[in-house]
Amino acid sequence: MQIQTYYPQNPLLKKYIKYYYFLKTESADYTTNYYAFPNTLQSLNIHNHGRCEIEDNAVCVWGDQKLNPLIIVQGRYDLPLRVQLKGILDKVTIIFEPMGFNHFITSPFLQVAGHPSQIFSEWDHHDSHQPFIESFFGTMNYEERITILEDYLLSKYRPLNEELMLDKALKLLTDFNNEFPVLKIAESINLTPRTFNRLFYKHIGVSPVSFRKIARFRHSLTNKMQYTQFKKLTEIGYESNFFDQSYFIKIYKNLTGSSPSKFFNTVEKLADDQLILKQIK
Repeated sequence: MQIQTYYPQNPLLKKYIKYYYFLKTESADYTTNYYAFPNTLQSLNIHNHGRCEIEDNAVCVWGDQKLNPLIIVQGRYDLPLRVQLKGILDKVTIIFEPMGFNHFITSPFLQVAGHPSQIFSEWDHHDSHQPFIESFFGTMNYEERITILEDYLLSKYRPLNEELMLDKALKLLTDFNNEFPVLKIAESINLTPRTFNRLFYKHIGVSPVSFRKIARFRHSLTNKMQYTQFKKLTEIGYESNFFDQSYFIKIYKNLTGSSPSKFFNTVEKLADDQLILKQIK
């Protein structure tokens, strides 16, 4: 699968968006089939033309120039997500930081993305949306597309009242050198555990406990795939604060369907090594 990766240019967007990637195909016979894995990031896929079929943990998109534009948002998921892409495709995927997409929607994240995959239509009814689609896909120059996309995103930006407290909670949940109890994290932002749970779920899409489990998995995954190819798996688990090897293996089997050793032997890296996928043959 050939993709091209770009990074936000606007200073404000750099805070909320990690990267973009483009996928374009030319053949009606094109097909790719892969697993994506649980992530703390949020993703939005904008297709020039497409239709889709969505099941619990699977999504299939067919590209066809006769079809209307299609936008799919990924919610949180704790099992491998099976993705099939077929036909003539022209799409951009926006990879948001864990709370990033919330700044570009008017409804809470949980209402917009309560399932692993769903069609996103909030922007469709705005007067600026169709001109954006036409101008964005009207050029084949990706740098020009980034400029058009970022101008459009900036028009959608809105502050989030709970940003500071949730940002603090996210930092504490992903501090694997200091395993802060959820109760202490709630206290640090002056919320009861129940209110913290509800607020976190509303804007992040999972509970704080589930988020930390996924964050720990992604931390170990990044550690192994990007920086420390030659470290032993026991070291990788220890550095992500898995408290023992059996728990490390259990989490990987739950989130990927494979043991860590088998998983690392079957996945590939894309998008400047940031996108980790397992091709299905």
